[in-house]
Amino acid sequence: MKEKKAGRIIILAAFALIICLSEVIWGFAGKNIDTETPEKRLPAERPELTFDTYGSFSSDYTSYFNDNLPFRDSLVTLDSGIDYFCFGRSNSEHVAIGSDNWLFYTREDDGDPIGCYQGTNLFSEDELNAIAANCLEMRDLMESEGREFVILIVPNKERIYPEYMPERYGKPADNYGALQIYEHLKNNTDLRVVYPCAELMAAKEKVKENICYKTDSHWNRIGGYIGASALMKELGIEMPPVDSITVKSGEKHSGDLAEMLSLEEQLLFADREYTVEGYDTHDLKCTRNDFYKMISYHAAGADPRCLYVIRDSFASQMAEYLGSQFNDTYLRYKYSYSYDDLQECDPDIVVYETVERYAGDLAAFSIRR
Repeated sequence: MKEKKAGRIIILAAFALIICLSEVIWGFAGKNIDTETPEKRLPAERPELTFDTYGSFSSDYTSYFNDNLPFRDSLVTLDSGIDYFCFGRSNSEHVAIGSDNWLFYTREDDGDPIGCYQGTNLFSEDELNAIAANCLEMRDLMESEGREFVILIVPNKERIYPEYMPERYGKPADNYGALQIYEHLKNNTDLRVVYPCAELMAAKEKVKENICYKTDSHWNRIGGYIGASALMKELGIEMPPVDSITVKSGEKHSGDLAEMLSLEEQLLFADREYTVEGYDTHDLKCTRNDFYKMISYHAAGADPRCLYVIRDSFASQMAEYLGSQFNDTYLRYKYSYSYDDLQECDPDIVVYETVERYAGDLAAFSIRR
């Protein structure tokens, strides 16, 4: 008991010493350290005590002090690194640590990827019917304008690499939301729907590289190639199979999940960027590259049709492959989409792409907005 008490006293004393000395050290070295905030946000400003702010001053000042503590960012990274490398723990409630440095996204109010994995957020029959009705309405509108309409659902990373998931989540469910939607649309409508889960699982066994990032919630450019190939097959274009392409390793990569742990630099060793070669690029030219608005391409000598993709972030890893196979390709971020933009681009093919955890949005998205 005395040893435990002494240990606690030593820890408290060391912490107090760090806090006190940090102000002194910061005066000399602060200009050269901690120039970037791990959370990628502005720090809280120092509040003023007035009659109007009296009630919130205490909590506001606490936020200000926490954000402006000398060496705060380095201490956050140090704390997260100790949790991760020493105890195998995550300091973010939205990131789960799997085996072999695999990280998985767990935020329940952002698509609930764990609920998708475990099959606990299934759709009711009424919800599936609503999704089908809305998708048919979008398809009918596009067909009335002489355009093809295809839906692409990208599997969650957890579904492709369940073997690295934390044991507490168990095995992936046999029945889950994205599969419900896919099967309902295929069995009850004549909609064209692509869900390349089987293709991704097969490719995973054929290439030695990972097809999803370890430290990012997305697939990488190899996974993007497989997904793009499945979509283009539906559109009548055959891409070389994954076991006949050339994959080249590039720079180290640190993903969005590593960033959420404030360990971007520390986890750079876990991932690589890749490039895929061995398919006809048709003299591809990128004409616009704005992730949050539009990514567009022109490819001379490719399929003469014009492709328009209403997309989320996963389509960015498919962009060049899709762009290389059509004369003109437009990939519009869904949060900046407008019907006027689609009309201006005047595509022959319209694809609505969504990752698995957002597939429920198919019930409400309006192509005419």
